[in-house]
Amino acid sequence: MKRFISIFLCITLTALSAFSLFSCSKEKKNDGPVAYILAEKGNAYSLGLAESFKFAYEDKGGSPTMETFSSGTTDFSEYFNRAIEIGAKVIFLPNTIATAENLLNSAKKCGVNVPILAGDTWECESVLEAVKKTGLEVYFTTFFHESDTSTKVRDEFVTGFKKYLHDNSEYYEMNGANDRVTALSALGFDAYNTAMAAIRAAADEKGADLTSVDVATKLWDTEINGVCGKIVFDENGDPIKENVYIEKVNKDGSGFEFIKIQKVENNSEKGKSPEYDKMGFGIDKENKRITIGVFEPTTGDNAAGGKQELLGIMYANTLDKYITIGEDEYEVVLCVSDNGSLTEYAVTTATKLVEARSIIVIGSYGSSVSIEAAQTFEDAGIPAIGASCTSVDVTYTYEYYFRTTVSDSVEGEAMAEYAFELIK
Repeated sequence: MKRFISIFLCITLTALSAFSLFSCSKEKKNDGPVAYILAEKGNAYSLGLAESFKFAYEDKGGSPTMETFSSGTTDFSEYFNRAIEIGAKVIFLPNTIATAENLLNSAKKCGVNVPILAGDTWECESVLEAVKKTGLEVYFTTFFHESDTSTKVRDEFVTGFKKYLHDNSEYYEMNGANDRVTALSALGFDAYNTAMAAIRAAADEKGADLTSVDVATKLWDTEINGVCGKIVFDENGDPIKENVYIEKVNKDGSGFEFIKIQKVENNSEKGKSPEYDKMGFGIDKENKRITIGVFEPTTGDNAAGGKQELLGIMYANTLDKYITIGEDEYEVVLCVSDNGSLTEYAVTTATKLVEARSIIVIGSYGSSVSIEAAQTFEDAGIPAIGASCTSVDVTYTYEYYFRTTVSDSVEGEAMAEYAFELIK
């Protein structure tokens, strides 16, 4: 059923994208403030978040116009000139960090003087540098801010993670040569702890005979109070969360300013485990070892985000790396496999984690590579937890894929709500 829903959604989104392009200069459905949306063709994250924002903005009475550009585009002047021509009050750019600098440079060149909105990928150093050069007004969605220490788990995480970075110069450099605590690291931390909770639950029931399929089954009943909020999975493997953080990029490039928490109503109910029919993998009884696979980009366009996510996972592992099963203590080890930020490397990289007999996998930063690798994990009977990949297709399509962040349907709606606040 999940595959059928995904196929239907893909067809629908493709058709709607084509229609939105065709009707760009036609009469719009609403007479409200104009929003211009620019997404990347073939990018699951970009298109999904763009469509979600578009639908939500239109439902509020706004008038959205959406266009797409081809991968590899570096000059976006024609698009921003069009946004200015149609009188856009806000511009939404749900794009990867690889295109952020060129997008902002083109916007500055064209004289854009309205707020620019983006998705969670823009919480990175390259965006800080680009805004410092252009002086544009830029906001983005995210799922955590280090200033939010309203709970004990958040406060302890921020303090501990900063110390972890300062105690190791290599990790400090991996984080962008600063001790900034991003949502990616927090989400990676939560994903690891979610995986550990499911492994322990499976061990309580099956002992040392537990398999990766048992871990997948237990994930449906797992509940933890994470750094980024409580994690309880719905019928699609998504967390039942309502909060999306809105942040602004400081114009001097000094950092990110927390603006507000944007709530989006989420009436999803707790999901139930399907009848899994795979064999899966067992744990290494001889060496008393449990392997957690890490599927992240540490090279390529998304390397910065992948490294920050990886740091959160690694930090969590230093705090909790042993599981007692019966009278034996098993060490939990991380097997990191770099997907290079490329979909064409996804299956090969995922296969390495299968061959390493991973009991569960965490990753990846980047929805497209996650989707590309998902069938490999599912065929092997290995559950995967996406820490930050937001495309609905990641979990709607695959019964072994979960995530610790909200989907782009929630994220897009949150930004559409905030867009109206900005315009007013």
